[in-house]
Amino acid sequence: MNTSTTPAQQTDKAALPIPENENELIALATPLGESILLVNMGGFPCYGIFQRSRAQTEQSDFFRIQFRGYSRQEGEKWRLFEGDDGHYHNVYNCAWVRVDKPSRTVTFGPKAGINLSLGFLGSDLETFLLANMIAWVKGSYADYAVSPGMVTMSQTLTEEERLQRQTLFTSQGFEFSWQGEDRRSALYFKDRVNKLLGTWNPELIVELKHEAILETFAKQEEARIELESKLNTEEATKVHLKQALQKERTVSQILTGVIILFAMFGFWLLL
Repeated sequence: MNTSTTPAQQTDKAALPIPENENELIALATPLGESILLVNMGGFPCYGIFQRSRAQTEQSDFFRIQFRGYSRQEGEKWRLFEGDDGHYHNVYNCAWVRVDKPSRTVTFGPKAGINLSLGFLGSDLETFLLANMIAWVKGSYADYAVSPGMVTMSQTLTEEERLQRQTLFTSQGFEFSWQGEDRRSALYFKDRVNKLLGTWNPELIVELKHEAILETFAKQEEARIELESKLNTEEATKVHLKQALQKERTVSQILTGVIILFAMFGFWLLL
């Protein structure tokens, strides 16, 4: 069998351009709007804002999501997120996917893997970000190949944390292979985009649509009105009780005065 390639085939392979740099595509990306995200953090709700952006060139289609926290419930109080937790980043709480049309390949990023800021460690935000990348790219490029990615991990990670990182990728349909005996790095890969999943637990993270936000406000307003009504009723009851008590005191004082008067009158008759 002749496996040699013709000069034309060799030219076609050599003609494939290098994939465009993701930093250049980030600079070109245009925001597509923001949405509110409800993240369940150990039973306590927190709200944040995530922004979608996209850049399209003749060679590439680039899509990115960034998330920033807004406020978190702590007991009976709400605390605003600050620092890395409360700002958009190119390193924390973000994910992107780059489609290279000439090679018909898809690359997921950031290249160092999805990293969460300190305030969101332990949440399902990683899964949500990766799943959204997969769901978006499956919509238009399901038959494209997936370029292998590599994640590098700190030596301080526990075995449980390593397994959690592995589960992040395998739960979305990726193959996952540790590299080296120290397992400080790993490859994640898949042959086709359409074999990936793109799902997350809607009980842990919910994107609030405009209708849901209005419904939440309406319920809060109903609860406020009901609470005010109860307080007004209780206040009216207190006023009524105070008036009744004052009336009883007045009657008691009158009776006491009458009794004293009769006692004095009786004592006078005896004299």
